[in-house]
Amino acid sequence: MSKRFIDTGFLNQKWIRKLSPERKIFLIYLMLKCDNAGIIELDMEDATFWIGKKIVTLEFLPENYLIPLDQESKYFMPKFIEWQYKNFPFSKDHQQEQAKDILIKNNLFDIDTQTIILPKHCPNIAQSLPKTWVYGNGNGIVNGNGNVKKEKFDFSFLDESWKELFFEWVDYKKSIKDNYTTQKTIEACYRNLQTLSRNELTTARKIIDQSIGNKWKGLFPLKESIGSKSDLSVSTKYIKS
Repeated sequence: MSKRFIDTGFLNQKWIRKLSPERKIFLIYLMLKCDNAGIIELDMEDATFWIGKKIVTLEFLPENYLIPLDQESKYFMPKFIEWQYKNFPFSKDHQQEQAKDILIKNNLFDIDTQTIILPKHCPNIAQSLPKTWVYGNGNGIVNGNGNVKKEKFDFSFLDESWKELFFEWVDYKKSIKDNYTTQKTIEACYRNLQTLSRNELTTARKIIDQSIGNKWKGLFPLKESIGSKSDLSVSTKYIKS
């Protein structure tokens, strides 16, 4: 069984510390699932299974962290070579030689200069995310085949901490064939969610779970549980009268 190295300072990087738990796990998933050259056939359904939560966008990754090699699901992670192999490509270690052969086959290694080369024309990472829908900033909604839909939304109005939750709701709306059609309506939905939740992310999660669980098309205030203070006060008043 092959083994993978991980730098002890990996989680000390500021941008990684700011990520949600599932995104941190996703980074580990990439390192374990790629081949010896850092190339991965990314299956988001499989990633969701192991992580326990759906990753709806790759835009949180730094530039060139995960490079699309085609319009399907093939990606290259250049950092993987740096993490795994000391003195690459000049070591005669078997795994390094194997990694170099894989890079050569994928036109990612220049034999003359003995250096890794990146594709000159990489597809946009959002436009190549497989088996899911990706929501960009002004670039429209793009499906896993790289086909851009007509509706184009600018999601710059979203607070960073709310993005994943809100995209989950938009993805649900798509699944029930009740897509948002204008910038105005999708922004209004976000404002409504913040109002209903009093701008509390945990409450917003419950509101969205409530709607999805009941197969509702819209967002509504949380139902008060039986036995709440308001119910008790009404009952007491009724008895006294």
